[in-house]
Amino acid sequence: MSGWYDMPQMIIPDELKKIFEKVDSVVFETAGKEGNQNAVQVFWKKVLNDKTVLLIGDFTKLNEKDLIEDKHVRISYWDPEEEKGYQIKGIGRYHTDGSIYEVGRKFMHSKPKEPDSAPEGVIKVKVTGISIMRPGPCYYRR
Repeated sequence: MSGWYDMPQMIIPDELKKIFEKVDSVVFETAGKEGNQNAVQVFWKKVLNDKTVLLIGDFTKLNEKDLIEDKHVRISYWDPEEEKGYQIKGIGRYHTDGSIYEVGRKFMHSKPKEPDSAPEGVIKVKVTGISIMRPGPCYYRR
């Protein structure tokens, strides 16, 4: 499990947490040891704390395999009202049982369209970096 606990974490600003919770979906990206990228849309997501987010749902087996090979992940989302894009970089860990999985399952059950569903898995992402993108010349902030 080398790398999981010793990576520096970053605090997610309150503004970005609110937007993360507000948007309908995010794009979750992994890359395996070959470097082939895999991106999926995720509808169920939750800010767990100031440094961690959860992605909840039915992920492809490729994402699970990628996380075994390379735990570095990216999550992208957009705020069309502010014309800004956000990218969270972090270290991901796939859970199919345990306390993190239960947090995700309870969150999914709280949604009106999914009261009896159970997620295939929950991905816990410890945030290591955040980028903010905005239209215009040379606007890219870390």
